[in-house]
Formats: sequence, C-alpha cells, structure tokens
Amino acid sequence: MAGQEMLAAAFFAVSFVLGLIAVKWVAARNFKKGLIGIDINKPGLKKIPESTGLALLLPAWVCALAFFALFNDVNVLLWALMVSCFSLVGFFDDTKPKFISETRKWRYRALIIAVISLAFAALFFKKPEEIILASLFLAGIASFENTFAGLNGWEVGSGFILSAFFALLLWNTAYFPLAIALGGAILALLSCNAFPAKVFPGDSGTLLIGSGLAGLMVLTQDFRLMAVSFLFFIPHIIDFTAKLLTNPSDPSQRKALPYSLLPGQKIALPAKGKGSRKYDFAKILLKIFGPMGESRIVLLIWAILIANCCIVFVLLA
Repeated sequence: MAGQEMLAAAFFAVSFVLGLIAVKWVAARNFKKGLIGIDINKPGLKKIPESTGLALLLPAWVCALAFFALFNDVNVLLWALMVSCFSLVGFFDDTKPKFISETRKWRYRALIIAVISLAFAALFFKKPEEIILASLFLAGIASFENTFAGLNGWEVGSGFILSAFFALLLWNTAYFPLAIALGGAILALLSCNAFPAKVFPGDSGTLLIGSGLAGLMVLTQDFRLMAVSFLFFIPHIIDFTAKLLTNPSDPSQRKALPYSLLPGQKIALPAKGKGSRKYDFAKILLKIFGPMGESRIVLLIWAILIANCCIVFVLLA
C-alpha cells in the first residue's frame, strides 16, 4: 500500500507541474487566437482566455501512459481516450463563446455524449441494463460538472474537491493513483482560475473533469461505488434542477447575463423582470443570504459541497 501511495504522490506532482505548464501555454495560444470568454462579474466585462481546460489532457495522457507501462492495464488508455472525446466535444462548443455569439444546439452535443458514454460503458459491462446505467452515470456526472458553473473558481474548485473524495472511494483500488493525478491536474487549472480568474476552463475543461472522475468509477465496475459518488453531486443536481424548472429555454445561461454587479463588486440577483426568477445554485444562496462578493459566494458553495461529500462518505462509504 505504501508503494501505491508513493506512486500516487509522484503522479500528483507530475500532473500538477505538467498541468500548470500546459494551462499557461494553452491560455496564451487561445488568447492570441481570439478564443476568449467574458468575466461577467468584473467591471468592464474583462476578456480572458477560454477553454484552457483542454490543457489537462497532457497530464491525463502522461499519467495514463505511465500507469499502462507499469501495470499493463489497457483500460486506463481507454479511459484517457474517452476523456479526450468528452473534452473535444466541449472544445467544439467553446469555439462559440457565450454572450459573444450564438451557441450550437445542445441536442447535438447531448447525442454525441450519449454515444461516447454508451461505447465506454459497453467495454466494461455485458448486460444491457448495466451498460445503460453506467452510461447514464458517466453522462450525468460529466453534465452536472459542466453546468455547476458561472463564477471564478466555482466549477474547477468543485472538481478538485470532488477529486479528493473520489480518491478516498478509490483508496483500495488499482485506480487510486489516477484519481490523485487527476486532482493534481485540476489543482493546476484552479491556481489560474480561482478569483480573480486569469483563465476560464471552458466546456472542454468541465466535461474533462466530470468524465474523468466518472470514468474512473466505471473502471472499477462497482455500482455501489458509483452510487455513492453520484450522491456527492447533490448540490449539482439541485443547481441543474433549478435551471430546468425556472429557465427551461436557456438552462446553460448562455443568452443573458445571470447576475447583477453592485457597487463594491458584490454580486446580486438580476433586477426584477430581468431574470430575477431564473435560479441556479448560486442564485438560491443569493436569495437566502443577499448580495456578496464573488470569492465569498464561491467559498460558500465549496463549503456546502464539502459538507455534502463528508455526510455521504461517512454514512455510505
């Protein structure tokens, strides 16, 4: 076990360093190419590099290849390939930045994600019902991570928190080092995305994080672990449900600015009649606690996520 922990530590360090280098390189390249996003909660609507989450494919593949070389486990290469497909689907969407241009229809992306999820699940399960359940788990987790977003560090920080709890679930499995490696890559991205953000992960990053975490659980072929890890996403499910119920025509919040910026850079619900009744997880908290700074509300979201994960882990793991 000590050997596995040392390997995990090495994977974490390598993944973090490679991730940091790759994020900075991709950020510079994307900005130069005009692939930018708008930081909607800053004065002047500052433009910063978008879709830098694609850079995490470098540490993901390096660690997967190293794991394969050490243990001759081809499943990790299939995992890396699946994660790459998810990330590229997100990158295709990122080339149409929200608030700047018309986005592509979500149905096309949903269909591609469904096909990728079914194909990956079919590699590890034989029964049709198991394939369907595993594919729904994979697609669902990736989608929840992708929609749990909107503020500096929200989605990437949440991904890092989740990677820690996924690693705990995977402690006694062969894939623990990969979970730690994924956490290292996510932390590298978070160091550039936390308030005030210098980069945005884009859908290429959030789909990579979500599919990467869920894919590791699928590799275990353990539905109990998958069920427990799914409950880590209760805040994401609340967020997604609120968007569908209150803003069904634009659940991804791509057509209009979702928040109002008050003096002192405090974030508040939009003015009455301008989306004030269209909720996401952050807006629910703003409704309860009132306007607050961007970093404060993100810390509150992280704290709720950690509390939920701790409760689920203690009761069910």
